[in-house]
Amino acid sequence: MKLGVRFVLLLALLGAGAAAMGALSLSSDAQHLTQRMLDAHSERSPRIELLERTVRFADGSEATLRLAEGFDIAVAAEELGKARFMTMSPDGRLFVADMVDYNLSNEGRLLILDDFNEETRQFESEISYLTGLRGPHNVAFYTDEAGNDWLYLTLTEHLLRYPYRVGDTEPSGEAEIIYSFPNTQSEGAEGVVWHITRTALFAGDTLYVSVGSGCNVCEEAPGEDRAVILAMNPDGTEARTYAEGIKNAVGLLWVDGGLWATENGPDHLGADAPDDTLFRIEEGAHYGWPYCYELDGEKHADTSLEWQREPLDCSRVPPSFAAFEPHAAPLGFAHFGSDAHPHLKDSFLVALQGSWVVEYGAGYQLMRVSLEDGATDVFLDGFLSEERERIGRPVHILPLERDSFLMTDDYNGRLYYIFAS
Repeated sequence: MKLGVRFVLLLALLGAGAAAMGALSLSSDAQHLTQRMLDAHSERSPRIELLERTVRFADGSEATLRLAEGFDIAVAAEELGKARFMTMSPDGRLFVADMVDYNLSNEGRLLILDDFNEETRQFESEISYLTGLRGPHNVAFYTDEAGNDWLYLTLTEHLLRYPYRVGDTEPSGEAEIIYSFPNTQSEGAEGVVWHITRTALFAGDTLYVSVGSGCNVCEEAPGEDRAVILAMNPDGTEARTYAEGIKNAVGLLWVDGGLWATENGPDHLGADAPDDTLFRIEEGAHYGWPYCYELDGEKHADTSLEWQREPLDCSRVPPSFAAFEPHAAPLGFAHFGSDAHPHLKDSFLVALQGSWVVEYGAGYQLMRVSLEDGATDVFLDGFLSEERERIGRPVHILPLERDSFLMTDDYNGRLYYIFAS
């Protein structure tokens, strides 16, 4: 049992008291243990109080959000389309992928934002670095042994790389396709196009790429790069499956010598299952999809379909590090180290894009996750009104300093700047 779960159970036990449990009483040792756990949790993760913050947009409208005490929020850029993941270039410029829509049009863009004004808290320049893209999602930079810089761009069908030079306003060379991904829905998939984003991340000289499933729930064709995280050389050679059974790992980070990933669970089990998750990824592990899902810290077999292959033993599926409510849709996330603001120290901040079915009302938040025990706290919310009106859908978080970061919203094409006030 995780420490965070034990902590919750002890709180529940104390809260019930004699009124609910009759003769039940805790021993002196148990009381002392509980108090030590409460004190330790308080030291690791200072309580977050949410305060209202009003933001105003270029069209004259405004919204009231709830943000961690001690922080403020500003709109740093607007009209960014379906703004997805951000990356800071070697020369300190912000690259943002605009996917345009979920219909895989060929109108996607890669934008450069620059000249951040500290007084207005806005970027004053915007350049279209690339246009005519199909499903752009994120950028990664890499410097090879010869000292050459490369820009890697994930599209739905391809992983591209371009030579990169400081100050470029357009690629300084032709695109090289270094890897190709499945480009159609899996057999049996119906309705929307499933999981069109790919995420690339460098850790040293290894390139990791996540590829979602081609359906909501199905058995993928053997050998297809679906529901996997791949590892390969910087030129795309020697690609291998690093981990599998991950339905849709959108966010990737390398932290404390290991790979971490968010996962979006399937949507066919109703409003209350399964939990969405955050994993520390083990090489060679299978994370359960489509045969298993997680709910309330337990792994369960999915019996909604009649499987053609031998189902996975769900008891052997690695547990998540942290879990979020069903359909919360965790996407990008950021790591803050021991020198960060107390409300961010030694934690992840996870963007919960929010439920595709708006009536579910899940997500639409930034959630803090303690690196100590996976305990979660809301850091920012209010992107879904009580009337179920979407004000924004958080996608990605990029730290700037120990107490400030950027957040993309692909619903209204906005970029937010959150900072200690």
